[in-house]
Amino acid sequence: MLENLGLRIKRERQSRGITQEKLAEKVDISLNFMSLIENGRNMSVETLVRIAQALGVSVDYLLNDTINLQSDSIIEQINLNLSDLTEDEKLFFLNMIKQYKALGQQPHLF
Repeated sequence: MLENLGLRIKRERQSRGITQEKLAEKVDISLNFMSLIENGRNMSVETLVRIAQALGVSVDYLLNDTINLQSDSIIEQINLNLSDLTEDEKLFFLNMIKQYKALGQQPHLF
């Protein structure tokens, strides 16, 4: 399980374009320890919480590799993912949503 957790942390870090060094700095741990975590090393709950916060995800998401489908959580995930975009990029996605709704499409659950 810890190896999978480490891989999830690594995947989330890489998907956000964050280096191991930067994440370690944000979490206030050494680069070596960050590497060990991503390779399955045990960590404290406090460290796990700080990693989740630095990545903008919930601890539950890291532990279970699932997205909480409650509406507030979905909106939070959307906001976190949009937060570092430019205004033009945000407008692009807003227009995509409006076009999708105008087509009368129903969401598909995968």
